[in-house]
Amino acid sequence: MAVYQYYLGVVPKQGIKKKHGSIPDQIGVSMETKYFESDAEIYWEEVEMKADDFITKIDLIVKRAKWGNDNTSYNWKTYSEDVDNDAYMNLDEKSLTIREFSFRADLREKKLFFLKNMIELAIENEWLFFDRKGKLMKPDFEEIKNSIKNSNAYRFLEDPIKFFRKY
Repeated sequence: MAVYQYYLGVVPKQGIKKKHGSIPDQIGVSMETKYFESDAEIYWEEVEMKADDFITKIDLIVKRAKWGNDNTSYNWKTYSEDVDNDAYMNLDEKSLTIREFSFRADLREKKLFFLKNMIELAIENEWLFFDRKGKLMKPDFEEIKNSIKNSNAYRFLEDPIKFFRKY
């Protein structure tokens, strides 16, 4: 992950409501295994959502990656010197329903077209986003903007030298 990319995981609002009865402020995330892991899969399992329509819509937002795609794994990637957006979706092998969905928006992109398109897709499908800390957010640009301003990606873009001195 490039330091200027902002990560957002995607979960279905209905899956969270079914599991918890309401929308909590955050979901479980962990780095215990040295890899980022979240509880997102349990919320996708609650709704058993097929991916066909979403894959086609994401293809219109960002091109499919030239690697890692099969019938249960989809990857999208912007191949450009100036912009580095990407997305990932994993499906259950038997049911071909979504188990994991996340993306990384390049904060250097002018007008943040990729991020805004992903927000629109989330609005259409009643999805929520979560950040690396597990904080749940509505697909609302202003709410996400507040989260971005507290991210390492934003701190890096604001002042790369200060960022690297601190870390």
